[in-house]
Amino acid sequence: MKNKNGFINFSIILFVIFVTVFINPCFSNANKANCEIDALKEQNKIFQEKFEQIKKKFAETQVWEKKNAMPVYAFWKNDFYLSTPDENFWMKIRGNLHFDSKIYSGNSNNPFEFDIRRARFDFQGMFYKYIYFRVQAELADDPYLRNAWADYKFSDCLHLRGGQMKPPFSTSWWTTDNNVNFVERGAGTPMYPYFDRGWWLWGDVLNKTLTWNVGAFTGAGLDKDTSKGDIDDHKDYVARLFYNPFKNQNDSFLKGLYLCIEGSTGRQSVPTKRFEKKGYGAAVRDTKFWTWETEKYGFGKIGSRDRWGAEFHYIGGPFSISSEYLVTEYNDIDVYDLTGIKVYSDDGRITSWSTWVSYYITGEHKRVSNFGWKTPKPAKNFNPVNFKGAGALEIIARYTSTKTSRSLFDPHEFNKLTYRILYGASRVDEYTIGFAWTWNPMIRWQFNYVHLDGHDLRTGSNDNMAKTNRVDNEDMVACRMIFKF
Repeated sequence: MKNKNGFINFSIILFVIFVTVFINPCFSNANKANCEIDALKEQNKIFQEKFEQIKKKFAETQVWEKKNAMPVYAFWKNDFYLSTPDENFWMKIRGNLHFDSKIYSGNSNNPFEFDIRRARFDFQGMFYKYIYFRVQAELADDPYLRNAWADYKFSDCLHLRGGQMKPPFSTSWWTTDNNVNFVERGAGTPMYPYFDRGWWLWGDVLNKTLTWNVGAFTGAGLDKDTSKGDIDDHKDYVARLFYNPFKNQNDSFLKGLYLCIEGSTGRQSVPTKRFEKKGYGAAVRDTKFWTWETEKYGFGKIGSRDRWGAEFHYIGGPFSISSEYLVTEYNDIDVYDLTGIKVYSDDGRITSWSTWVSYYITGEHKRVSNFGWKTPKPAKNFNPVNFKGAGALEIIARYTSTKTSRSLFDPHEFNKLTYRILYGASRVDEYTIGFAWTWNPMIRWQFNYVHLDGHDLRTGSNDNMAKTNRVDNEDMVACRMIFKF
């Protein structure tokens, strides 16, 4: 019995040894093989996916090549861009909304108002790295086309621009609306040439310290104002020099000094809808310093209208100061009655001297060039959700004196009617204080208090003369939200 049990135990031991030595490795090898097969299947799947991607990309490339075209990428960098990979062709699609709230003093006929001051779409781009273009439309109030031009860059010192644009005159006027330093500018048309159609040559010379500009324009304003192109054969000729003499001297405190001289001259036949008949207003958009009266009982003719100006600007860190002296001169303003009899003739001028100072409490600083002022991006954006960051906080003040030849307001009696060229204030002093708060590159707030001091300022609606009033002073508090997209 013992021998039998011993044999059984010995047999069990041999079986265990056999399974351990011979059978288990076989199962292990089989599992290993299965794992390797699964890994190969996974790699093959990845390879197939990559192959399909390459195949698709190759097919797209064949399509681009077949059409002789290039792919376009879309991206966002404070503007929405469309661009080819080599950046030879790109376009940015942008727009802005300016929403105003204004309160006036009790003697004003201007209403407490909420106003969409601006609502614009703007398309800008570059072709072949030397053709720059811009098309911009205004949708607020009475829609019209603002910028519509193409600029050909032959070199840094020579550009040719043609179309509808701002003529090169006044840095304040050339400052884009998203960058305006105040709710309204210190002067207005006809001191500024507004938008006009024509040709403009410009360029940077003297190691880019001097920008020169010459141009020829209709002198009649927007295409909308004179849809047939012009009112006569006469043209306005404009020239401007913008100089930053110490631009390349980084260790000089005069690096931020800018000087400018400019002028325009042009023959004219009749008062234009844009520059004369609208009257003159500045600082308070809804108030006229004076109105043009030659068309009241007859009509007028103008021999010529000339402009000239001189400017001084300085930027020292967060501090900026700017001063513009602008003059518009009229020669041979003739006043006629309805039958064509000449009542009288006169010459006259308008002068505007506007000076402002600015300081960024948060340390940012402005920039300026031939193409106007640029407000800085905040060092730290303000987040109104969790109140983090300060944004860019600016305090600002301005004084503007506007004087118009007194003789242009003198009445002349003829056939029991009183004729005059202008009616209103021959001198207006404007005082503005305020601050601006830029939350981020897309949102900016402006707050202004404006005081006008002048005799016979006209307040009230241009559309309803019965609701207008003549006052000797006016106050306005304004808030503007600038939203850029």
